[in-house]
Parts: sequence; structure tokens; C-alpha cells
Amino acid sequence: MKLNRRQASVALATSLAGGAGLVRPAFAQARPIRIGVITQLTGFAQIYGDAQKLGAEIAVQRINAAGGVNGRPLELVFRDDKGAADGTIAAYRDLANDGVKLFIAGPISGTVVALAPLFKGSDNLLIGAGPNNLAITHELYNDNVFRLQLTSVPVFSGLGTVVAQKAPDVRTWVAISSDQQANIDLSNIFLKSLKKTHGAAGVNVDIRPMVLTKAGAGDFRSQISQLANSGVTGVLNSLVGTDSLTFYKQAKSFGLDQKVRVFADVGANLNSMASIATSTPKTVWTPYYWYPQGDTGNAVSQEVYKVASERTGTPYPFGFIAFAHDAVVAFAQAARSVSSLDTKQMISAIESGSPMGSAGPIVFRKADHTYIGPMTFLSFGGDASAKGGIKINDV
Repeated sequence: MKLNRRQASVALATSLAGGAGLVRPAFAQARPIRIGVITQLTGFAQIYGDAQKLGAEIAVQRINAAGGVNGRPLELVFRDDKGAADGTIAAYRDLANDGVKLFIAGPISGTVVALAPLFKGSDNLLIGAGPNNLAITHELYNDNVFRLQLTSVPVFSGLGTVVAQKAPDVRTWVAISSDQQANIDLSNIFLKSLKKTHGAAGVNVDIRPMVLTKAGAGDFRSQISQLANSGVTGVLNSLVGTDSLTFYKQAKSFGLDQKVRVFADVGANLNSMASIATSTPKTVWTPYYWYPQGDTGNAVSQEVYKVASERTGTPYPFGFIAFAHDAVVAFAQAARSVSSLDTKQMISAIESGSPMGSAGPIVFRKADHTYIGPMTFLSFGGDASAKGGIKINDV
């Protein structure tokens, strides 16, 4: 059964208003199709996990309100991995032993890198929702794993290109990163692209040695002092989650926002940045994986945006919501088109499908199961006169 957008929108609006009068599909005794969602519901990366949870919930509400999948409802089973690989593996084994066959994990790359090999030769399927580590669909490739995210190469080389073009006079750069290899790698991709783009224009760029810290450290004053005294005019922030917010707040107290003309950020969340608006620099460039305000032609995107905004109480719901939402949609569309949830049939259906998601058509390249889609970059900054204290400068 295809989604009826009018039915889904009405059902969701009623549900969010308190559920009064909501007519639910009569699934009778149909067994639910269970999807295990393993993400970061506590710890330093909780803002990502919260977005994943919300995105998956919105997708399931939309699909079940429109009749489910061939008369069967979808059911989500959540597990918290706290952003740690061992937690991800333990959660997977627990759910697999309980009979769950379909899994969504991410967006932290390291957890999906650890998890992906366990699916090889199994009867289970994984969609990594948000991880950009290249290894997932290359060195670690197996038929049972899909990655719903562009790899770190186009994302962060793209960010480097955009920043170099938009801020050509900022020519001294340094990155601050956690000591996790995935973050170090994407920092290097950005810096290499930045230097290449400037070099093509005949401009030399001074790239300083990367400043490293522990993930979850919570205190970056020593590193910030180093940055403030370095004389750089551009800083790449490769910290994530609450670490990133703490970095900006502490950087403000050192006056780093006054010394640095342009910040680049590996994954800023506008809603979270609005919570520290007075500490947000004037110019921050970031990849934004779902920016529905600029995509009025996608009805699914607008429906998801409406619900997410109401749920979160912000005009800037986190872009990572799109990953888990679209992963659920990909599983649901594949399940509709097969005679059973046989693993090989499902793999073939996902490979050949292109259902509409919140960020556009959901297409996986058959050769390596990586996502093919658009990439949006935007610039924002703290502005006391703007709604929520955050102003969008450029998209």
C-alpha cells in the first residue's frame, strides 16, 4: 500500500494534538514488522540519538497511519549504545537473539564500523543512518549492509571547497578534533580540499598542526588557549555532540570568536546552537543533511518538518532526523514489494527502490550500497535580533 499523504498528515496532526479522535488502522492480529534502532540515547552524542529516535518515530507514525506495510504495522525497538562500539554490538546481539531482522544504527561512524561485519552472511539487514566513514561500504562491504549517508569524502571535501570559495581571504587554518580516527580523517579531508581549492586559484594556505582532545573530555580550555594564541583566522571544529557546544561556550570566554573570522563545523545542529546563541560565532559553515526550509517541492520533507518542529518546539529540527526517517521508509518500501521478508529479496528490493524520503529520493548505489543524493551546506551565526538568536547567512 502506498502512502496517502492526506491521511498521514491528518492522523499525525491529531496525534500530536493529544490523540483525541484519532482513527487508527485496524491491524487485527497482524504481526508487526519490528525494526531495531541502535543509537545514542544517553551520553556525549545524545543529541544525535534523540534526532534518530524522533525521525524513526515520525516515519512509523506516517506509515502506520496510512495502513502499514501490506496490512502489518511497523514497530520500533530502541537500544542505547551510548556512542560506544561495545554497546552497539551488545545491543545488536540482544535484539537479534529476540528475532529482530531489520536494523538501523548510527549516526556515529565508529559504532557502525564495529557493527557492520556481524551482518555478513546473516539473515539480518542493517541500514547505517548517518555514518560517513568510507570503510562501511568499501573495506567492510557486505550485501547485508546499506549506508544512508554520503561518505566523508564528498561531504567534507565539499565543505572545504565551499568555505574556500565563500571566504577566500581566510588563509590560516587549524582543526580541533577528538582523537577518534574517523574525526581525524574527515578533518584532513576538509583541510586537504581547502588547500586544493585555494591552490587552484594560485593562493597559498597555511594549515597548522591539528589540535587533539579526548571525546567526552568536557574541558577544552587548554586547546582553546592554543588556538587563540596561534594567530589563525579559520578553525574547523571536529568535536561532536555536547563536546561541540562546550567548545563554543568556552571559546567565547577566551575571545576566540573575535579572533577567528570563519568557523567550519563537521555537523552543527541549529537547534542546539540556538541554545548557546550568545556563544555562537558570527560565521559558521556546516554540512546540513536536511534543510527543509529550502525544499518546498518535497511534500514528504514538509510533512516531516511540520511534525518535527511541533515535537521539538523549534523552527530548526536537527537534520539528522532525516536519516532514521528515511531508513525506515527504505525498509518499508522494500517490504511492500516482496513476497516475504527473505533477506535476499529485501536486499534486491532496497537496491532497486527509490522511495521519496525527507531529503529526496532514497537511492542506494548497487555496487556498494552507499547512498546517492544531494548535499547542502549552510552558513549561520549568532544574532540577537534573529528568531532563536540564530541567523542563516547563506545556503
